[in-house]
Amino acid sequence: MRLRTSRPGTGRRAHQRGFSLVELSVVLLVAGVVGWAVVGGYENSATLRDRDRATQTAENLRDALRAFALRNGRLPCPDSSGSGWEGDGTGACAEGIEAGWLPYRALGLDVPQDTLHASYGVYRNRAATGGDADLAVATERTGDLPGSPGYRNARDLMTGLVTAGNEPLVATHARLTGDDAAEGAIDCTTNVRSHPAFFIVMPLNDRNADGRRLDSPHAVDTACAYAPGTALRLDRDDVVAAESLAALTGWLGAHAP
Repeated sequence: MRLRTSRPGTGRRAHQRGFSLVELSVVLLVAGVVGWAVVGGYENSATLRDRDRATQTAENLRDALRAFALRNGRLPCPDSSGSGWEGDGTGACAEGIEAGWLPYRALGLDVPQDTLHASYGVYRNRAATGGDADLAVATERTGDLPGSPGYRNARDLMTGLVTAGNEPLVATHARLTGDDAAEGAIDCTTNVRSHPAFFIVMPLNDRNADGRRLDSPHAVDTACAYAPGTALRLDRDDVVAAESLAALTGWLGAHAP
């Protein structure tokens, strides 16, 4: 009787064929993980590039606001109409309006597309204890006579900045709140950290798809921003730049005639 035997190598090939399927599954799994990591890394890199670009833009806008203050002896009034001009678009700036869109045209700049339109807050306190500290109004604070070189110039704004710096922290004027870290909670009412001369909020992409151009607590009619450098989150990726009262005073002192 002849015994049935397998052809040489048949069992080994069957074993190898099964092993190849396992290997294929592993390869596909690894490829999927790597692909996810690459896509995630690309998205993170794109977000960081957008954030860096917004940070640089905010710094350029800070320089434009400083130059405006030097020329005019005041900071610009917020744009409440979205036209790019101060106030309601005709130049009328209502007292006490401390937040709105950045008035690009008043700064000599083109108005960007809506998704990149920065909001802006400026400290305005006409009833400050030490005198007028409405930084959006050119006021004679140093006693110069009309027509003289020092009348309503940058030196007067510096006096207003010093006055504002002596005011207590309150939730009724342009302010910076915390960062949910060392500066405490992001809360525009209970955690007022400082009163800046001005702040700029640069919106990025609507990453959490809530339909809001600015992320909470930012709003075009709210004179409050979280601390510059606040950590990025899905629902919080606005870039904030702010100029302290002391920093603007020093800058003007170094550049004013």
